[in-house]
Amino acid sequence: MSKLSNQISDPSKVDAENDVAVATAVQRAMEFYGCDAVTAAAHRGIEAWVLKREGEFTFWLQIFHSLKSQGDHSDEISQPG
Repeated sequence: MSKLSNQISDPSKVDAENDVAVATAVQRAMEFYGCDAVTAAAHRGIEAWVLKREGEFTFWLQIFHSLKSQGDHSDEISQPG
């Protein structure tokens, strides 16, 4: 593992301002990507990690964890109405 991933002790510990940004990003990801939101967040996180953008990587990691903790709601998203 790289130094980047070792520096993140617990992605759930964020300040209030970042917490709002993560919640907003989670909502937008669900609206835009639907059942693929978790995968999209993972891809963005990997991209940030490869580009060594630590803050951006941490942000996407938090979004990924938030989406994963919400569980798989793809059946709800796929239904019309």
